[in-house]
Amino acid sequence: MDVRFGIYAKVAHDIIRDQARLPTLPDVALRLRHAAQDENSDWDEIAGIIQTDAGLSAHLIQTANRPLYRSWRKTKDLKKALSLFGLETTRNLCLSYSLRAMFRTREPRLKRVLESLWTLSARRAALSAVLARGHRRLRPDRALLAGLLQDVGLPLLYMRLEDHPEALGNPELLEDLAQTFGPGVALALLQSWGFDAELQEVVHSRREWLRDHGSHPDLADVVLLVNLHLLRADGDAPSDLPAIDSLPAYRRLDPGPVSTRGTLQALDECADIQDIEGSIRG
Repeated sequence: MDVRFGIYAKVAHDIIRDQARLPTLPDVALRLRHAAQDENSDWDEIAGIIQTDAGLSAHLIQTANRPLYRSWRKTKDLKKALSLFGLETTRNLCLSYSLRAMFRTREPRLKRVLESLWTLSARRAALSAVLARGHRRLRPDRALLAGLLQDVGLPLLYMRLEDHPEALGNPELLEDLAQTFGPGVALALLQSWGFDAELQEVVHSRREWLRDHGSHPDLADVVLLVNLHLLRADGDAPSDLPAIDSLPAYRRLDPGPVSTRGTLQALDECADIQDIEGSIRG
């Protein structure tokens, strides 16, 4: 491990300890959250909030016409798109969209790192949404959000390493930092933003392969299976990874057959994933 690891560890611990300096959610996401909690709010008010962000408005209309949500007729109207989603899904999709800003920077070396991370996060989110949509206890929009949130602490961690360019140019070191400190920074952010315990559990148990909690699947089960699926799909996967069908999460979700390379066939063969992933990446 890099001899400077202790310096990077201090950066991570400083982020977690100093809650006052954590970034806030974008204004539109905050206003929408407050409106969703106000029983007197109506669709006109919610649409008005969303329309202050042209990019978000276009994203929601496009999402309404994509395979994950599309009804029998396409829509070009924001209010119709919102009525198709419902309030909870609208809020989750807006939160997912707002997370893009966390992965943006103008610093060239960091930009490459964050773009790669955002692409992977979008892939995880798309797979999570597809895996969840076959279960009545799970919401695809929540699973999509969970897939994005598991690594939401990494952009902040990496941005604080701008004074350590040697770290940003070392993929193995970044992976060590991600696995060691990423969940702690992500949990600090989720707690600061007021996200619920189920989403915090996703971050906490993202690679706890043997996690067992009961008979019904939850979002952490979805993200666990997706993470192992992607690791198994990687030709350089660690040799000590468990078989995907040996996980308690596999038993609860019952996602179908496993391929010869140890991945979930349902995800390998799903034609919608690239489309969903593209809508997330933007």
